Amino acid sequence: MLDIKTPQDHIILVPMDFSDSSINAVYYAVEMANFFDSEITLLHVLSKSTLSGLFSSESEIVILRDKVRKKLEDFKSEILKKWPNLKVNTLLSEGKPFKVINKVAMDNKCDTIVMGTNGANGIEQFTGSTTSRVIKSSTIPVIAVKQKRTEPKFSKIVLPIDLTKTSKQKIDWAVKVGLKYNSTIHIIMELEKDELIERKIKANLKQAEGIFEKYGINYESHLLDDREYPDHLGKDTIKYAEEIDADLIIIMTKSETGKLSALFVGSYAEQIVNSSQKTPVMCINPKPTGSRATGGSGFY
Repeated sequence: MLDIKTPQDHIILVPMDFSDSSINAVYYAVEMANFFDSEITLLHVLSKSTLSGLFSSESEIVILRDKVRKKLEDFKSEILKKWPNLKVNTLLSEGKPFKVINKVAMDNKCDTIVMGTNGANGIEQFTGSTTSRVIKSSTIPVIAVKQKRTEPKFSKIVLPIDLTKTSKQKIDWAVKVGLKYNSTIHIIMELEKDELIERKIKANLKQAEGIFEKYGINYESHLLDDREYPDHLGKDTIKYAEEIDADLIIIMTKSETGKLSALFVGSYAEQIVNSSQKTPVMCINPKPTGSRATGGSGFY
């Protein structure tokens, strides 16, 4: 049985470094918070290594802190001009960014993190980015946003399903999102040449359909044919999402075992987050098999 009780408080954490992608994430999160009557916390993290490397005196660091605080407050004021009833918090902290973000999320009982990401370009690698490190270590869902979306909605959600046990945890979250938004869940699986694997895939598909029917959630099921979707699963998921103009892709960040034999592993999450230009990606770390994905979410 899914835990679909609504928490009394919703806090969406938005780490921002004032880049275009992080600003896009701010306004995306603001729209979400406004929809759910939630509050939002804008967080900027000053890296201690950067501070020690660029500034020679404490007075210079104090000036920088004041400038950052003012910039955060300016963003807050801008938000409140359009959404005067929204509760907006600002927070400046110092340390290793991904560790601070996760600690702030835990200490403040945040239920969702919304982050901007530019993906991997040139020498930038997903494994080294702050967003990727938060995604891989967070105990709550992380939504990675690239492009500006002025009216976030979740009418069409793409839910790839594989053979791993932890993949079924995505169904829990899809139920919670679907119930809140009256979404249509697009379940996708890839056809396999191996008949045994294909039978197992179709059995998982049947199970997912049964859960959505139980909760009265709209869904569509699609088995992706190699003739139309010839690439690897990551690219095919993005292609399908863009074709239907999806509002969200829900993925697990890795398989429980981390074995490359699983269809969805770390590289799959990297492909999706790096390559999905239009569609925000909700990333969920798997819990041990047998656990339910009952952690809080800004969606339910």
